[in-house]
Amino acid sequence: MIGISLKEWLKLLYDNKFNVKTRFIPKIFGLTIINIVLSPFIIYERLKYRKKIRNTEITQDPVFILGHWRSGTTHLHKMLAFDEQFGYITLTETSLPHLFLTGSKMIHLIMKPLTPKKRPTDNVDMFPEMPHEHEFALMFLSMLSPIIMFAFPENIDLYRKYVTLEDVTDEQKEEWKNWFLYLIKKLTIKEEGKQLILKNPLDTCRLKLILDLFPNSKFIHIYRDPYDLFYSTLKLHKHNAGIYALQNQDYDIRQLIFETHVEMYERYYEDIKLIPEGNLVDVKFEKLSENPIEDLERIYSSLDLSGIDQLKERVKPYLESVAGYTPSKYEMSEEEKTIIYSFWQKTIDKWGYEKAPRT
Repeated sequence: MIGISLKEWLKLLYDNKFNVKTRFIPKIFGLTIINIVLSPFIIYERLKYRKKIRNTEITQDPVFILGHWRSGTTHLHKMLAFDEQFGYITLTETSLPHLFLTGSKMIHLIMKPLTPKKRPTDNVDMFPEMPHEHEFALMFLSMLSPIIMFAFPENIDLYRKYVTLEDVTDEQKEEWKNWFLYLIKKLTIKEEGKQLILKNPLDTCRLKLILDLFPNSKFIHIYRDPYDLFYSTLKLHKHNAGIYALQNQDYDIRQLIFETHVEMYERYYEDIKLIPEGNLVDVKFEKLSENPIEDLERIYSSLDLSGIDQLKERVKPYLESVAGYTPSKYEMSEEEKTIIYSFWQKTIDKWGYEKAPRT
């Protein structure tokens, strides 16, 4: 919550009736002090860039990486970010979206010693300048994000509706779109007009809203073995809940994962018909891992993107650095497979993965 403005932070506490457990009070106090310190800098950036942001034009619609959490979106995003024709949002910038036009370099320097060297959930390298998902930036700007439910799990139903944004008011949808456009304009300024390559799992079920803003966007959808995906996502949820929580957590994490996946992909397969022909390509994580160059060539060819030869050269050192990395495999009983299949049968069948045994 360090990236939130003081006004929104206090409103968030008020909306939750200042209901936080005693052991989290030091965290609340620390976040409040940080937000007070950052407030004048946030105001300064808003005033300095208000007109420039308003007048900035998006000449090329972004390329979006879609897919459920833990499906390989980060790996794919890192590879495509080596293409110098694209701009992207970094870990630090998505954490501090109010400040990255005036203080990006300084913030990176400050964040470098504070950023874990490895991502705790899977031991993947982390650094402040790494490409990252923009959902955190949208959360801090609009406060219309389901991520808030991990901080305030006792109000989980209030924030879950922000997954697809289907059940919010028209005014909230317009507010979300305005903030998204604001963020894209800020990133366009920062990247000096480059086309943006963006990834955010929640974009998978927000295609209508994205296409309203950027009708010629291109989309890369990546999917992974749903059985492994479930347990990897479970590990992620448990880790994040421990970091973010300001209240006791008494919701069913497994049920939340099952239902969110279903909600996302029911919306996704309903809305992909809105994507212009030739602007969507599917990627299987396992195939991408086995032969990344071949899949990158297919992505560029399918989406009619230029620059694949340059990318193949620039991405080589990264691919060599992760050559020994093996994604976690999870042992599960036949009963557990059957449970997962009962919830996710549509996507498991559609993507061609193993059906669960009959019980």
